Amino acid sequence: MAYETLKSQYQQLSIIEDPNMPKGLSGLYRDNVIFINKHLTYYEKHCVLAEELGHHETTVGDITNLTDTKNIKLELVARTWGYEKIVSLDKLIDCYNKGFTTVEDICLHLEITPLYLHKAIEKYNQRYGMFIDYKGYQIFFDPLNIKKEFF
Repeated sequence: MAYETLKSQYQQLSIIEDPNMPKGLSGLYRDNVIFINKHLTYYEKHCVLAEELGHHETTVGDITNLTDTKNIKLELVARTWGYEKIVSLDKLIDCYNKGFTTVEDICLHLEITPLYLHKAIEKYNQRYGMFIDYKGYQIFFDPLNIKKEFF
C-alpha cells in the first residue's frame, strides 16, 4: 500500500515497472519518467521509488557518470531525500507510538527493506550525531531507540 500511496502523490510522472531493466539497475529517472525494475520485491520497489523521486525533486541533468564527484554528491542528495520521505523522523515516532520497535516491525510497518532502514538511520546518525531531540522525543540512532521526553 505504501508503494501505491507514494506513486499516487506523483501522478504527473510516468512510473513504469520495466521487466527489461539492465542487470544491476533497480531504477532510473529521466524526463519525468521513472523506470523501476519489475523483478524487485514490493518493499524494494518502494525504496527505489523514493530514491528516484528524490532525483525528480533534487536533480537536474544527466548524472549517470558516477566517476564524476559532482554526480556522486547529487546521487547522495537524491538518496537522502528518499530516506527522509519514507523513513522520516515523524514516521519513526509513529512506529514507536504504535509499539513497533524491532527492525522487523518497523520495516513491515513502513514497507521497506531492513537494509534501507539501516542506511536511513546511518544517514541520520551522520547528520545529527548519536541522537536528536525532536517534537518531544529523543531519537537515538545507534542503536535505534526512541523515548518520549518528560518535562
